[in-house]
Amino acid sequence: MSHDIEQSLSAGESGPQRTRRILDFMGETLERGEVPIEILNDEDIYQRELTEIFGQTWVYVGHESEVPEPGDYRQRTIGEDPFVFVRDEHGTIRVLFNSCRHRGANICRAEKGNTTHFRCPYHGWTYQNTGDLVGVPQKGAGFDHLNAEEHGLREAPHVDTYNGLVFACTAPEAPSLEDYLGGATWYLDMYFDLIDMEVIGDPQRWVVDADWKTPTENFYGDNYHVPMGHKSAIDVGIGSETATGEEESKLYGIADCDGHAFSIYQIESEKPMFWGHPERVVETFNHDALDDDQYEVARKSGVTLGTIFPNLSFIFLGGRDDPNKDPVGTFCLRQWQPRGPSEMEAWNWILAPKYAPDEYKERVYEVGMSTFSAAGNFEADDIGIWDGIDEAAGSVFAEQTEATTLFTMGRGENTAATVDDDWAGPGTAYANGGVTDENQLDFYRKWHETMTTEGAK
Repeated sequence: MSHDIEQSLSAGESGPQRTRRILDFMGETLERGEVPIEILNDEDIYQRELTEIFGQTWVYVGHESEVPEPGDYRQRTIGEDPFVFVRDEHGTIRVLFNSCRHRGANICRAEKGNTTHFRCPYHGWTYQNTGDLVGVPQKGAGFDHLNAEEHGLREAPHVDTYNGLVFACTAPEAPSLEDYLGGATWYLDMYFDLIDMEVIGDPQRWVVDADWKTPTENFYGDNYHVPMGHKSAIDVGIGSETATGEEESKLYGIADCDGHAFSIYQIESEKPMFWGHPERVVETFNHDALDDDQYEVARKSGVTLGTIFPNLSFIFLGGRDDPNKDPVGTFCLRQWQPRGPSEMEAWNWILAPKYAPDEYKERVYEVGMSTFSAAGNFEADDIGIWDGIDEAAGSVFAEQTEATTLFTMGRGENTAATVDDDWAGPGTAYANGGVTDENQLDFYRKWHETMTTEGAK
């Protein structure tokens, strides 16, 4: 047992001291591809995440298609903080803090709706959907000197949209969203410029007994777990139609992409893949929106998954819920909402091409719900595993032994992952992405950097 650990167990530490010790230890272990497991279930680490990660980075809040009309709103969270994602009466998208300026009560109780005003249920203070304070009961009697202009709803100081994806940053100062996304924009353009997409239905939500980092790391590119973790779904033929077959294929792991990561399954075939969309839907795409390199990657794409740091993941694939039915292009956005050091809330949006036939959109929704949802085949596989990681991470024995998890596949003394120097997009492309931990290690490097750097990230 190290001297630091022995000292902490015998004499005790304050929260900040313990957090610093863990982060310093992680700074050492990252160099050899190891991550302290206790960061996945630690209250002090979690509280620091809320301030240094969710309080300082650009966080996804929703898709523009969820609030298409003036007055449309949805309740959302950034970290654990409550916000209202709203399109105001002028058409501007805002992210309003869901807290009355009078006593702090929530001014919005409904999950979604359309309104011109929000009225606090406590004392009746009323705000326009712009956030402006426009009504105070007994103002003339008790608040005759109240300056309404100074008491509008607080809102996220930075809100921006990239290809329909709306992000907010609550830090006073922040880089532009495009600068924050960095090289990831090349890949996001490949999906959202090529295809006009819209959210189908409401996001499904469910609670998982696991830390938010566990699925985030998984969606950075843990392709290694698929044959074992999802064997049951694959065996009965409800896996991805566009990740199987006799065609020559290659799985790329895209790391070193400004803290974000992607896994892209490329299939060499005369037939365009486009994530399993049929020709009649592909005809609705914006084929001139991409450069030649992006278009070629999209044309060959069978499966794509990835994550925008900190907690927005996605998976695009040709999925099916019945081996006897044709696959459809299934697009899911996932967000891993922190709810404590050992609990998260998973949010899942299903998207479909906006100009596809309605019956096709219905099939996309059906397949998405049966595969990647609370009751989906793939989801059940993962959830049944993740809670055990959480249990081990919070154990006394893990702290006593300085337990770490391994991210050494395809690196170090092991056979190195092959880098494709001809890859056209940003980042480092590992051509055998199924047997490397570079993507997942990238997440923890970004996490550690963000946790140990002051100010907006």
